[in-house]
Amino acid sequence: MDVTCDIFSKRLIISVLWNIGLQAVIAVMLVGFIQIDILHPVSWISSSINDVFGWKMSINIVLLGLVSFFQAYIYGCYYVKPLPKYFTRFSMFLSLFCTQNIIFSILYALSGYFTMSLYSSLAKSNFNTLKKICENYDGQCLLEQSLFLQMGGMWMGLYYFLNAHIFSPTTLTFPHIYQDKFQQIKLAIHSILSCGFKNSIIPVVYYCIFYYFWGHKPRNVVSDVYGLYLEDKPLDNILNLFGSGIWIGLWFYTSLFLISVYAMRTVFNIVLTEPMKFPIESSKKLTLHKAIAQKSQFNGYLGTQDLKIMSLTDTVRRKEIFTLSQPGGHPRNWNNLLQECLKIVNDFSKELDSINGDMKPVEIEMLPKRPGSSITPKSTLYTGNLRNMAYSPQLHELKEHNKNKSEDTLLSAIKEEFNILVQRIRQKPGISYLFGELTDTRLKFLLMQAQPVMWTCEGLAFIAAASLKEDKYGVVQTDLPIVISTLINLKQNLDKLTKPGLVPRKHILNDSFALKMKSALLSSVKLSIYKIVITFSKYIHEIPLDPDVQIAIQPFLICKEA
Repeated sequence: MDVTCDIFSKRLIISVLWNIGLQAVIAVMLVGFIQIDILHPVSWISSSINDVFGWKMSINIVLLGLVSFFQAYIYGCYYVKPLPKYFTRFSMFLSLFCTQNIIFSILYALSGYFTMSLYSSLAKSNFNTLKKICENYDGQCLLEQSLFLQMGGMWMGLYYFLNAHIFSPTTLTFPHIYQDKFQQIKLAIHSILSCGFKNSIIPVVYYCIFYYFWGHKPRNVVSDVYGLYLEDKPLDNILNLFGSGIWIGLWFYTSLFLISVYAMRTVFNIVLTEPMKFPIESSKKLTLHKAIAQKSQFNGYLGTQDLKIMSLTDTVRRKEIFTLSQPGGHPRNWNNLLQECLKIVNDFSKELDSINGDMKPVEIEMLPKRPGSSITPKSTLYTGNLRNMAYSPQLHELKEHNKNKSEDTLLSAIKEEFNILVQRIRQKPGISYLFGELTDTRLKFLLMQAQPVMWTCEGLAFIAAASLKEDKYGVVQTDLPIVISTLINLKQNLDKLTKPGLVPRKHILNDSFALKMKSALLSSVKLSIYKIVITFSKYIHEIPLDPDVQIAIQPFLICKEA
């Protein structure tokens, strides 16, 4: 099995087990809450214990485990793959109907239906079946309240899928200071409960409105398929719906469903973001620089997170970085680590630079120059007794070369004309709205991947600062100019996004998560530069830096860079 999938799959299984345990606790609390009887506490406790250790609860726990594995598969597919790039409105619209989203929407609808049925069965309600014995007819009748709840479960699953995966980014949130699992779950319980009961109001209102207008269609289909009579008052009437009180049960079960998925997502985030130590040198295990190289995958996040933690606390592994290889005496560990770290920072800087380059106006030449359209003088024909040089092999090769060159020039001219035509078409108002690149979306997509860049900058800075006392061979000091120049370049590209007047309106972000990431990234880069410059302040003028870089670090030397 691949190392990346091996680490992720192990953590995913652990998170599923944690989630099953948490879901079991929620189910037990539900049983105890529903059967509460203050006047008869002994019978209340005994009946609750009998239900908890009964066969029905065991089956429900197994079914909850299956739901957890379904949800684990969904989140695993989102977290292990790189974020998709959708920079135009048309591509964003097409992404809604991709195969992955269709499969996940079906899984979420089934998960909502299944979870709603489980909690209603634990509550010992009569709405677990669609059929009942008719009172006025000889046969079976449709229990519409049960149909209302089961369709409501699928509705809630789809509603959560749209909110959690379509209209908001699905990313792992790594804490700055990792705490114990129990401590994090205990701190998150209050937020999970409050958000579950509060966020369940709006989808219930939407579903009641939907059922008011279109509820008769599924009711007629189910009754025709099963051959059931209709003797109860229809629920697609406002008075009947509110009079039956079934909407209160739907709100309660929806709250439990949201609490379960919020708890599942919290447990997954806690387990998957746990720090992991990677060896500096190993022939069997995944090393630190190889983990960092997987920057767009799950291991890349763990690798850069471990880089920062190691640079702050782990002196033993830092010594391995500062050692020289034997035989040869080369700083192989440091070179491998530096190469991957600089690649991450430089790639991010290039993306920022390309976004900043969009601010420059693009001029389309109406009549581009064509090198191949120049007129060549006619060759002079020699007749008489003179030897005809036109048939010499050297001149024939020269003609073939010129012919191929003219053909290449013609192809390039056609391509250039085609690109200009496409650019003109894309600038039309309607076409530009659908197919024009959204710079704001592109910037948001880039900032969503800024967390490994922050850890890489801080890790390099703290390793460089520690090398002043721990690096006996000076392997890090040799590359200090490259590290400082890379950080300064990233900081200057970030400044173009933050200073007023330098950024057009299309670059202004309205996403709160992207704004927080931009502010955190800029603070992290400044912290990294400060750490290196202040540590080497006595020797900073002896480091061979470019004049522009020397000017850029002056505010950091006098501590005036806010």
